[in-house]
Amino acid sequence: MSSSDHPIRVFLVDDDPLVREVLKSYLDSAEGITVVETASDGSEALERIPEADVDVVLSDVYMQHMGGAELLRNLAKRGPVPSFLAISSLDNDSAMLDILEHGGRGYILKSQPREEIILSVRQAVAGGTVISPAAMNKLLPHLSGQQQQSNPARAARPQPQKRIVVPAGLSDTERQVLELLCDGLSNADIAKRLSYAESTVKKMVSKLISVYGVSSRLDLVVTVLNGRGPQQH
Repeated sequence: MSSSDHPIRVFLVDDDPLVREVLKSYLDSAEGITVVETASDGSEALERIPEADVDVVLSDVYMQHMGGAELLRNLAKRGPVPSFLAISSLDNDSAMLDILEHGGRGYILKSQPREEIILSVRQAVAGGTVISPAAMNKLLPHLSGQQQQSNPARAARPQPQKRIVVPAGLSDTERQVLELLCDGLSNADIAKRLSYAESTVKKMVSKLISVYGVSSRLDLVVTVLNGRGPQQH
């Protein structure tokens, strides 16, 4: 299905009219994406989303009448929810965890470049989990904690260092990039650490995402931290 046959339909929620206007201009300028509705808070969105054909809800986190997390919880009570992507001006790990624990597809920042916001919307629709690079290192300790809680007997035993399953064909540099991703470093930080151009690191991260058969860098990290290798096709 091409983007012209069915563009990604976004419902945008933010209590700042200027932010709504800017985000709408970002998304409407992208090929294959259209903003079909906007709302000024979660309660307004909750009333109007069922009437709209929506693929993604892009919602602010902190709003006066109903915030993003509460909007997501209320939508979930009704049944299947469109892909829900939270966007905030604050890098808050508790809010991020609240969104993810209730089925949100990601947590991004309003300060991210236009291209990254657009890409995040595409990744959310594709089924990926999207986290801003600035918030990634805050999430990793919580992921480790969740893995231990899900298996108390395993958690009671001393845990080895994370085991990275590296497929054949990866270079030593690509393995280093993978390890640094799992340590929560951004592309820029990895580039500085390894003395590469950031664009080179970005290409290697894209290759790793493709090799492991996942749709985002967070899904890549979760796969690797769980000791899983590339998906078999």
